[in-house]
Parts: sequence; structure tokens; C-alpha cells
Amino acid sequence: MISLAELNATTSEHFVAALAGIFEHSPWIAARAAAERPYASRLQLLDKLRHIVASASVEEQLTLIRAHPELAGRAAIRNELTAESGREQQGAGLHACTPEEFHRLHELNAVYRQRFGFPFILAVRGHNPRTIIRAFEQRIANTVEQERDVALAQIGMIAGYRLTDLVTASPGAEIMAMLDRLAAFSEQPDQLTCSYLSAAHVQTAAQIREWMLAAGLSVDMDAVANVVGRWRSGDNAHTLMTGSHYDTVINGGRYDGRLGVVLPIVVAGQLRQKGETLPFDLEIVAFADEEGVRFKSTFIGSSAVAGTFDRALLTQQDAAGVTMEAALRAAGFDPAAIAGIARQPQKLLGFVEVHIEQGPVLLERSAALGVVTAIAGSVRYHVAITGLAGHAGTVPMGSRHDAAAAAAEIVLAVERRCSREPGLVGTVGRLEVPGGAINVIPGRCDLTIDLRAGENSRRDAALADVMHEIEQIAARRGVQIRSELLMRASAASCSTAMRARWAASIERVTGIPPVALPSGAGHDAMKMAEITDVGMLFVRCGNGGISHHPDETMTLEDAGLAAQVFEDFLMNFGKRA
Repeated sequence: MISLAELNATTSEHFVAALAGIFEHSPWIAARAAAERPYASRLQLLDKLRHIVASASVEEQLTLIRAHPELAGRAAIRNELTAESGREQQGAGLHACTPEEFHRLHELNAVYRQRFGFPFILAVRGHNPRTIIRAFEQRIANTVEQERDVALAQIGMIAGYRLTDLVTASPGAEIMAMLDRLAAFSEQPDQLTCSYLSAAHVQTAAQIREWMLAAGLSVDMDAVANVVGRWRSGDNAHTLMTGSHYDTVINGGRYDGRLGVVLPIVVAGQLRQKGETLPFDLEIVAFADEEGVRFKSTFIGSSAVAGTFDRALLTQQDAAGVTMEAALRAAGFDPAAIAGIARQPQKLLGFVEVHIEQGPVLLERSAALGVVTAIAGSVRYHVAITGLAGHAGTVPMGSRHDAAAAAAEIVLAVERRCSREPGLVGTVGRLEVPGGAINVIPGRCDLTIDLRAGENSRRDAALADVMHEIEQIAARRGVQIRSELLMRASAASCSTAMRARWAASIERVTGIPPVALPSGAGHDAMKMAEITDVGMLFVRCGNGGISHHPDETMTLEDAGLAAQVFEDFLMNFGKRA
């Protein structure tokens, strides 16, 4: 093992020697990278190494490809593999092939080499003999040029795995670099939008899978596109789950949700590098959809894990008229398998989520981290007001049935009622006058109401008051008002034990008593609270706490501190809180 700081500071000769195993028998790649130091993160170093390979001559690229051994080939039989290749092939089970598998691999190796003039290259981490043979059979029909490109991409993945195994780095810098990388996958080039099962969503999932494999986790993707990484401790062990979502709102920020995916991956990789073990299984879940942008239904990923996925949602359509079921099938998923995603509550130790605060409390208290006490329950309504359109100049003020004026009263009613007690918030987030004109009294107005509180009873009491006032406004102004429930989510309390564990970890790492605060925003932990104890760690965000916005921000130092606390949390989880 060597640290990134040591690599940056050492001689070129030592730099090349230290990275000798990253690319098979090809020290020239590290030699060219040595001149570009320093590197701020492992990811930046990996990018440079991959760029050097991509910009090399065709002859150099072919020499690199040919330096690799065949899978389960002659070098493996003669025990002539490099240490890195040996570990990788053994990890994929190639040392224990059945006679039929070995014969098929030997046959495919010969056909492939004859066709392409170089060995078949596959980053075998996460594979087994069966999937390796399938990849062989799928790629053997490629052209030489296509297969050369695929081989180089696979070599780049192998280099990433090996670099993670070899080089240690600052967790804060790694987290920030990884979040920056995910932000590059977007449906729009000038903003970050990653909606469910879009091309950007698929790219994001693939990158998360690669990082999970590099951290030494076993990885699979379930039937709703959750990416699940597991660190198994032994047979029949109970599981501590962690994670968050990897989708975004339209034109969102790069830290919301994704921090809670990337940070646990980094910490798990660090612990494995140190040779640490856990007395429980750790499962990191990158939930596929929490925001509900595409199909207007939140918590798709976590509701499937919690066993509460509503199959009626499969008929929901996106803006193009594509149903969720059709989108899943087009992406290669089987909707019939969704029920099998549900976890068994009796096997869970709990669920914890690391998330940016999405508010200003920690920033105002000069605290980097906070322990979440509860996640507010929310209720959302669409309100349609029908009045009577009329000429702006001819209808006297006392004779009007103005839908927009009624809407204005509702906005103020929500604000007035929710300002009466701390912890209760109300928002009219959308306010529209369909077909409005400057010289026409509005005959129709649509708005939304979002009420939230840490206790369902307080939220529902406020809702009752607001609805009563809406009735009075309708009667007084002579308009019709129809209210449609869009969503109701129960408040979720973080368990006392989880809160105590987070607080103890913060105090051990920082020496400072932790800040406790509620979450006004919804999180996947709300769904997980239906089946197990939950706990949340908030990380300070800057710019006044702005979130769901491109200006959402977080510091490298706070990310690193949160990683330290999460590591302490894991290492002390089995102890009494």
C-alpha cells in the first residue's frame, strides 16, 4: 500500500515502480503520468492513466492488450500470471471451473485470438465462469476495431480496481471527486438532471457499480435498478443497511442523495484496505428513484426494498406516454421480480443514511454534522379554483368571482397557519393561471399545497385548519374549489439507539457535543422506517443551505469528517450505545 501523498512526493522512478502492477507489463504508462503530478485524488490519477492509454499510438495500445494473459489460459495453468492477474482470475472462480467450462474457455480463447490477434480482455471482478463465457460469446462477433476499443475500456476498469487496492487517499477528496464525476452524467449538458431509467441514469448506475466492485463489495442490480453492494461477514449474519438515492430533480445539485451512496463506498473500501472486519453484513444501496421526476411517484427504489412497492405504479406514464413497466422492460428488468426485492425485517439491524442537510441550521450553528431526530411527514394537495372570467375593465370589483384572488387568500392562509408553531412548514409551490391574460379576470387558478411536520398529528391539524379556511374563501368569493390529495407520507422518527450511536461517534471524532435537528425534507429512510430502525447523519451544506439547485454545495473537509464519523459508527455499532 502507498498513499497518494507519497506518490505525489516520491521520485519518478519510485512512482513508476509503485504503480508497476496497475497495467500488465507496461511501465511506460506510469512513467508518462509521473510528469503530471500532483494528483488531488485517486480518480484524477486514474483519469490521467486512462487518458495516456487512450492517446497512445495503435501500436502501443496493441502491445498493452497483448501483454495481458488469457482467462484460464496457458499462463494460468503454468502459474505464470502476475500477482494481480492471479488474484483477479481466482476471485472470479476461474481456478475452479468445471471441465465443461474450462473446455469452452479454452475453445473460445483459441477462436478469439485467431480472429483478433490479441487475448480476450475482461475486468473479471464481479464475474464468474458462466458470465465470462457469455461475454466471450457476445463479443466474438465484433470487428477488430470495436474489440480493440472494448479491450482498452476493460483495461481501464482493471486499472481502476487495482489502483483502489494499492493506493490510499484522503476520503474527503475521493468523495468530492466521485460526486463531481457523477454530475457529468446528465440529460442536459448545461445542468444536472438524472431521471429514472434515462441514459444518464444508466451511466450513473454503471459508475456506482464499478466503484462498489473496486471497494471489494459484491454487487448486483435489482429489478427496479437499485445498485446493491454487499460486504459479507459470514453465514447467517444480520445486516446493517445504508445508502441513499442516485436520481436527481430537474436541474439539481450534485450532493443531494448521492453523498449517502458514495461516502459509504469510500469508507467500506478504506476499512477493507486496513484489513478490518465487521461483525455483521453491510449492505450499501444506491436507490434508483426517490425524487419521482419521471413517473411522478417518489421512493420507487426504497419502497421496493421495504416491500411496499405499489404495482399499480407500473401503469404510470411519463411525459412521452411510456409506462413504468415498459421502461423497466426496455432497460432489461423484469417487473415480476420486484416483489422479491423486499428485505426480511428480522434479518436487519437497521438502516442509516448520510445526507446533506438541505437547510441552514448546521451552517448557522457552525456545526459540520448533525444527528437527525425525525423526518417530517408530508401531505400534498392539488387545488383547482374555478371562478368566472370577465373583462378587466367592465366588471365591478364587488361583482367579481376572481379565482386568482381566492388563490392569493389560500397562499396567505397556509403561511399564517404554519407560522403559528415551530417545526410546521407549509408551501404553495406551484401557482398557475391557465390561459391568463393581462386584461381578463382569472376564471381558473391551480395551486399546490405541501404541509410538513415532525409529527403526523400536528401536520393533520394544520391541514384541517387550512381546508376549513379554503371552504370559507370559496363561499365568500363565490368560487368553486376542488382539492385532490397527491401524496401522504407519515413522519418517521429516528430510533433512540441510532441517534445515540451517531451522537457518540460525532463526539468521539470531533470532541464536540452533536447538534440534534429534524429533517423537513423526505428521505429514503422514511420508507425503511416501515421495516426497521433508522438513523440519519446530516452534513452541513453551504450557500445558506440551498438544495435541489445547482448552487448546492458542501466542503471537502466536511465530507472527510463525515467519513471519519461513519467509519467510527460502523466500527462501534456492535457495542452498547
